[in-house]
Amino acid sequence: MSGDGSAPPAATIASRRLTLVPSGRPVDVELDAPARRRTGEWACAYRIRGIGRVRAGRAQGEDGFHALQQAFSAVRRALEPFAAQLTWTGEPGELGLPEPIPDYFGGEFRRRLERLVRQETEREVQRLKDAALATTAPPPGARR
Repeated sequence: MSGDGSAPPAATIASRRLTLVPSGRPVDVELDAPARRRTGEWACAYRIRGIGRVRAGRAQGEDGFHALQQAFSAVRRALEPFAAQLTWTGEPGELGLPEPIPDYFGGEFRRRLERLVRQETEREVQRLKDAALATTAPPPGARR
């Protein structure tokens, strides 16, 4: 605790720089280390700078992991209105913050969604492999 009775500021543990398209201006996202509150729950503060006013918040969870997961979700929601004009990898709209699979409907529901995501991922991998092979294969009837 600091001298005024409040908890000391948490250390920033993760940051990401996004780019505003097409201006190239940076948009910085920071997450602080989760901290246990007097109530027993955990909180993880986050900040977003570079899209107008600073957007800051605190996501709460049952433990430190949960607070971090909630903070990632909160950051994603805060960036959604700007997503088409932001990029992390160069692809507009790609923030590197995938939609989490909800677990509040129980484990069976979550596992079913995870299975669907795996199946779709495998289908896309196969599609990309097939497309790559099609571009390197000789035309039908050509000699090797």
